[in-house]
Amino acid sequence: MLTLPKLSVKMFGGFYAEYGDYVLSFGGQGNSKFRQLFQILMTKPGEGFSKSAIIENIYEPGEVEEPNASLNNTIFRLRKYLEKSPLPPGEYVVIKGGLIRFAGPVEAESDAWTFEQLAENFDRETDPWKKEKLCEKACEIYRGEFLPRLSNEPWVVHKNQFYQKRYIKMLRYFLEHLKERGDYAGIERLAKSASRLENGSEWLVWEIESLNAQGRYREAQFAYQRALERMQELGTSPSKGLLKQLQAAGRKLQTPDGTAEGICRCLQDDAVPQGAYCHTLPSFLDTYRVLKRLERRDCIPFLLILCTIQGSDSLSGERRKSWEKQDEKLRAVFREYLRAGDVYVKYNSNQYLLLCAGAEEENLPEIIMRIDADFQKRCQGRYTIHYRLLDSVSKE
Repeated sequence: MLTLPKLSVKMFGGFYAEYGDYVLSFGGQGNSKFRQLFQILMTKPGEGFSKSAIIENIYEPGEVEEPNASLNNTIFRLRKYLEKSPLPPGEYVVIKGGLIRFAGPVEAESDAWTFEQLAENFDRETDPWKKEKLCEKACEIYRGEFLPRLSNEPWVVHKNQFYQKRYIKMLRYFLEHLKERGDYAGIERLAKSASRLENGSEWLVWEIESLNAQGRYREAQFAYQRALERMQELGTSPSKGLLKQLQAAGRKLQTPDGTAEGICRCLQDDAVPQGAYCHTLPSFLDTYRVLKRLERRDCIPFLLILCTIQGSDSLSGERRKSWEKQDEKLRAVFREYLRAGDVYVKYNSNQYLLLCAGAEEENLPEIIMRIDADFQKRCQGRYTIHYRLLDSVSKE
């Protein structure tokens, strides 16, 4: 008896559907309704979906006059496409008892449905070894954001959050158990994979700690620097707990014994000083706290300023993207118009912290004027900077 190939669908990190050697392209229409209908059905192949749920997912309110008729037309188009494909003859999109499901002569499988079943089994399982195996399989299947090309579709956003939450839960469990066994090579492999898939520094902390435990201190230093850079690139302030974790991992970094000359070379700043110095958030906090700890008789005056990029109300819909575009402009102003002894850090998508050592409150208007004058030219007056003095110390 001839065994038919499976219809295999991948939706993590992209979309890919194949039957044997044939790839279903759906005409290359990334957001077509009949393609979205197929993707929804593939989140649970063989399971039923109500018409009302599908209508709510693929049509925006008021988008079509007769949603039920529009859905019937979408179903018809999907059936016609599958009929022309190399799939064996069959109806495939079956409507019964008010429910729509994918069924036919071939078995369909999807990474999303397999992952969801693994997560459900993980929640029910009580045996630690079996739970680990479920985690291992789930982490192999999860390859990133669910249907990234449809990331603005509400139903995709909801499903992506659903999968991401379960992935993180299972990954944390797996990492903790690998740590208990001392399997630091396994931790390193998982953490590296997770840091590529998820925009967070938590997995880089795991990577740093695993490299330290394996005695690979130089690689741990590079990973630590990447973690700091990642936080700055994201433009989001990490949670206090995560920041403590990262700082703790940084304190554990070690280097091989070196000569005094080698250590001095390592400490040298080879860059030509130009304007304010860009810090990572942990380094910025350390600098600020050192200045605060100095005794009054030895105090260095300073200003701690919060700089917030603001746009006009008409830009509110695209404000986050607009802030990101202005990011380099403001950094250029800091580099060109502030002193080499000033330091700054990106706190989130549209906010910077600026620490001006040696400056007092009477110098604040001049600092603001230097920044504003050039920033307004660079953004052609479409954006402004709101300044707030967070802290200051003056000489007695």
